[in-house]
Amino acid sequence: MIFSKESIFAVLLLSGTIKMVLPLMGIKGLPDLTLLSAMVVTLIMVSHLKTTLQAIAIEKFELVLILTLFYLFMIFSLGYTSSQTACITKTINFGTMALAFYFPLLVKDFDMKKFMLSLTPLIFLCSILFLNFYTTYISGTSEESFSNMDKDEILQMTALYLTISWLNGILVLYYFFNEKETPILRWGILLIAFIILISAGGRGPLLFTMLILGVYLLFQFYQFLTTFKFNKLIVPIIVVIAITGSIIFVVSNTTVTSTDNPTMKLVHNTVERLMGLVTEKGGGASAHSRITNTIFSVKKINERPFWGYGVGSYGYEISNIDHLDYPHNIFLEVWFELGYIPLLLFLFLFYQVYRQINAEHCPWCLALYFYFLLNVLKSSSLIDIRMMLGFYALFVTVNYIKGAEQDSISLNNK
Repeated sequence: MIFSKESIFAVLLLSGTIKMVLPLMGIKGLPDLTLLSAMVVTLIMVSHLKTTLQAIAIEKFELVLILTLFYLFMIFSLGYTSSQTACITKTINFGTMALAFYFPLLVKDFDMKKFMLSLTPLIFLCSILFLNFYTTYISGTSEESFSNMDKDEILQMTALYLTISWLNGILVLYYFFNEKETPILRWGILLIAFIILISAGGRGPLLFTMLILGVYLLFQFYQFLTTFKFNKLIVPIIVVIAITGSIIFVVSNTTVTSTDNPTMKLVHNTVERLMGLVTEKGGGASAHSRITNTIFSVKKINERPFWGYGVGSYGYEISNIDHLDYPHNIFLEVWFELGYIPLLLFLFLFYQVYRQINAEHCPWCLALYFYFLLNVLKSSSLIDIRMMLGFYALFVTVNYIKGAEQDSISLNNK
């Protein structure tokens, strides 16, 4: 189990976050975890390639081809990009993003349950380590507690709150919509992930998770009104009661001036961040910076819409400094740096993945598809979508397997 292809793939997808939290365990100087896991994943994929290519589904092959063409356009843009160094870093890093997409499509007998049994504890481990650090940080005692870290490392660590929120949003939606999991395990993991999601303070992941759950609850209520089956309302009622109770509990505790309880400090921080969307002008500095980036991106795209400015060019174009930066919207980023054709390829990739999802076979696939999509419209760059691309490939794989099983059952019945 520990050295299965599913567990190694889970490490690859989460390697960036694991590398970030290792110093919190006092571990430094290890070989690059992303590079090591990518090498092992590549070897596994190559060992499966001969068998896979002999019987690969056309749907999978099309997706591999689309992303490969996109990557080739990225490499081609190295010839005219305004960046000299960031472009190389971005192109190399995107290779691991592409690998995460190829792997589930090109290996044989990928087991989704084994994968989640590996991914879930890794996410929880990273989350607990981060929240322990973050509680100390917002208490104002980080310099004393983390003397082995300099100020830049501490500042970089605090930015991990968004990733931790995003990861736990994945767990909330996966376990909420996957009714085949053992009930005790399912609801236990879901509750822990939801608590961490609230505690970490990432507004986007929290709001998008609640939005998707809210749409589902409204749909269930509509079905109740049209079919009058009370059992369809049981889960929505439990969720509404739990969320309402959580909100009352949070508000009643965070309005108190004393927040000695470490957990309440984290929740208080989240409430303040959420309230900032309403109370701060323009939604606060974070929202304002995204609006500024969007205006700048659209203006520059209009000047050079077809070819773009080349891979890795956004940082240089916005600041005249050759560094990695992005406009906090992945489609704007692709259009800005790579132009029309790669943008169309990228949009086509999203469309083709969506087409392969059967909501009846895999409701959690549909929920997570829109969760990832909403998040990349607000945040993310081409070099930090490894988890998203990995899951998008898994959606296709899971739905293809279930579709094949369904066809097999139908043929046997005949």
